[in-house]
Amino acid sequence: MCVIIVKEAGIKLPSENMLRKAAVYNPHGFGFCTKRRLFKTLSIERFLNEVGKVETNEPCVLHFRFATQGSVKTSNSHPFKQDGVCFSHNGVLHNVKAKNDQTDSEIFFINDVVPVINEYGFDSDEVGELLEQCAIFECSRFALLNQATGKIITFGRFHDYKGCKYSNNRVFEW
Repeated sequence: MCVIIVKEAGIKLPSENMLRKAAVYNPHGFGFCTKRRLFKTLSIERFLNEVGKVETNEPCVLHFRFATQGSVKTSNSHPFKQDGVCFSHNGVLHNVKAKNDQTDSEIFFINDVVPVINEYGFDSDEVGELLEQCAIFECSRFALLNQATGKIITFGRFHDYKGCKYSNNRVFEW
């Protein structure tokens, strides 16, 4: 299962060792987003080099993919971005069928989440209800970053560790 790491502005990035642990368990793609950029790759070394440029004062969402639907390729790595919103998912959306070699996460984001954001707003109750229901019924976790404001919202159970939020605690097993 994937892992999402949420780093708010003012918090340091997790250590390189912690990021490498996340990659060992989730080796199928790596990505992150901040207010000013989105980066995705299949190379952990490239990922570590680029994420190392993120400043402490920047909010950042990091994602390490474990492929369940869609092939292992850079475009299937998270976060996905549309209309200035970056979206990361940890879990499997059983009611969303992947097509055209896209992931269930990307299809759900484009077809379900973006229209609700566009109609009601990024941190509206309607977005919250949609994602909380999926978090509960699908045992999923979500993180969204609004690139215009830098605001991050999360849904589902996250674990706090050294100021960051982790969607999966497997990285703490070592």
